[in-house]
Amino acid sequence: MNADKIKNQKSEIRNQKLRRAIGALFALLIFAFLGRVLVQTWGELAVTGFQFQFDLPRLVVSLVLLVVARGFAVEAWRRILIALGERIGFGFGARVWFLSNLTRYVPGNIWQVATLMVMVEQKGVSKTNALLSQVIYTALALAIAGLLGLMFVLARPDFLNNILPSAIASYVPLVAAFALLALIVFFALPPVQRLIVAVTARLLRRDIAAPTPTFARGLVPPLFSLAMWLTNGIAFYLFTSAITPTPLAQLPAFIAMNAGAYWIGYVSFITPSGLGFREGALAWMLATLFPAPVAVALSLVTRLWTTAGELLGVSLVWGENLAKVLTLRLRSGQALRKVENDQ
Repeated sequence: MNADKIKNQKSEIRNQKLRRAIGALFALLIFAFLGRVLVQTWGELAVTGFQFQFDLPRLVVSLVLLVVARGFAVEAWRRILIALGERIGFGFGARVWFLSNLTRYVPGNIWQVATLMVMVEQKGVSKTNALLSQVIYTALALAIAGLLGLMFVLARPDFLNNILPSAIASYVPLVAAFALLALIVFFALPPVQRLIVAVTARLLRRDIAAPTPTFARGLVPPLFSLAMWLTNGIAFYLFTSAITPTPLAQLPAFIAMNAGAYWIGYVSFITPSGLGFREGALAWMLATLFPAPVAVALSLVTRLWTTAGELLGVSLVWGENLAKVLTLRLRSGQALRKVENDQ
């Protein structure tokens, strides 16, 4: 039995290494292709008369909005935990979220959840509820991101006109809005919440006792998740407009592109944080609005911008924690000096 177990473990390790190697190869191939397109088409920019700019205030605002968007994500996840009977403060939740987020670049898309589970256990949150909250949040966020990503077609009227008659195409935005509203209501329905818990319990092969769900309580996380995607999309638009003039009318397209590229990157699984796949999808969508070399360059720089926003969030939660420690030490020192003076 022990020999078979050791053999299975070695086989699993080899498979993990193989998946990582394949993921790295795919990422390199995608980046090589994007780099080749960038080099081969960069000379065409002079013909198009394309203009670059640098707007520092817009860039700073875009980074701040990235942190705000993550704050909405934290609250959506925290409300799910509350619905499961757990209690954590927003400050602690934000610290856990941003710090565990740093592990997203490890291959497998599981390390963020594993790190989060370990950290929330310090506050008495059960690992089962921590995992369940992440399953619910991920399903919710990906569903909204996927639907917003599909709305990229709506942001490009020329696509719709080639597919549908103009009389029908004019009603498509209204239908899309109703679809988004229906998705939010769907996740808020108590039977759907119970179904997610039941499916997770079966996958984990353990009993999960969750409080009785309510529609009002279930409506809050989807709304915060939607706010996160909208804010993130606005931040992406501001980031792009800080580099090159971008009409405000294209804002819906940027919200859709941001969500759609994230969805594609997440479901790729084989590369850490969708590395390569996300950039490739984003470059393809941006190419409908910008010349090819600009679209490729923006898709590559966007990864650095996103990472900068995440690091800004990490620095803020670390700074808050440091401020609390220093304040506690200051108060302790003051109390000690008061005792010494009284003596």
